[in-house]
Amino acid sequence: MIDANGGMLTNEFLYAVPARELPATRTVWEPCGMRADVAAAIAVAETFGVVSTDPLLLHETNNTVVWLRPAAVVAKVATRPNARNDIRREHAVALELVAVGGEIAPPLAGAVPLTHEETGFVVTLWDWLDGLDRTEVEPRALRESLRRLHAALAETSLELPSFLAALMRARTALDDDAMMAAMPTDDRAFLRDVYDGGLQTLADNVPHEHRLHGEPHDGNRLVTTAGIRWIDFESCCKGPLEWDLAYLQSEFDAELGDVDYDLLAQLRRLNSARVATWCLAESRFPTMRLYGEGHLALLRS
Repeated sequence: MIDANGGMLTNEFLYAVPARELPATRTVWEPCGMRADVAAAIAVAETFGVVSTDPLLLHETNNTVVWLRPAAVVAKVATRPNARNDIRREHAVALELVAVGGEIAPPLAGAVPLTHEETGFVVTLWDWLDGLDRTEVEPRALRESLRRLHAALAETSLELPSFLAALMRARTALDDDAMMAAMPTDDRAFLRDVYDGGLQTLADNVPHEHRLHGEPHDGNRLVTTAGIRWIDFESCCKGPLEWDLAYLQSEFDAELGDVDYDLLAQLRRLNSARVATWCLAESRFPTMRLYGEGHLALLRS
């Protein structure tokens, strides 16, 4: 989760924009005060025998993620009601993946998702892995790692939503004036057109038989001494393999093998619209605004 300079690397629902498209950014880890979400993480961890005297905030976009130092444990805190079922499902999928040997950052053994009574926040606990995210990976190694992850997911049985649900949720959000208050009207209209045209073209012609990570971008994989380990399964879904492959930059295309490249291009465009939507909605975070503007520029180019 750290870069070579000890900086925090975010965010959990972004896929990479080529570096030339964005200014360089770096977010520094923040020592935690006794915020409500951090207090919830510490209290739930203590229920399972984990004591943290020096918690460190890793990020706080759609969920709060805290390293419960000195323990080698990470807490994820769902502070928003619509995220609480997602992290419960993520935990359940991760347990199934551990059982079949999936190459992931595992949940903390013996700890279950728990609701913090005072705040209502749902907290899950995970093993801390010493690794790097948003770092370069050799294309073939990345493709093989993703192939093994898909094979492990195919052995799981938990009911998963369609990948289209994530696109429809983002499209619907564009009509919420309060949520999208920071986004200019013309940008909202442009993104609506991207969604409506793309979703109409997809119609019923896209297969849904594969079980997918849902967001396998470079912020959701850690490069460790044991190899690539995948994290953040909140967006796990069913859909075409091209949906997961859309998160890989185009220079990886030569390693993708037998895929529908027209569908891949279409899904990359729809996913850029989704990323732009959520990032610009959270534009109070400077890094989020930069990513949102970067994806919007790619769509307009």
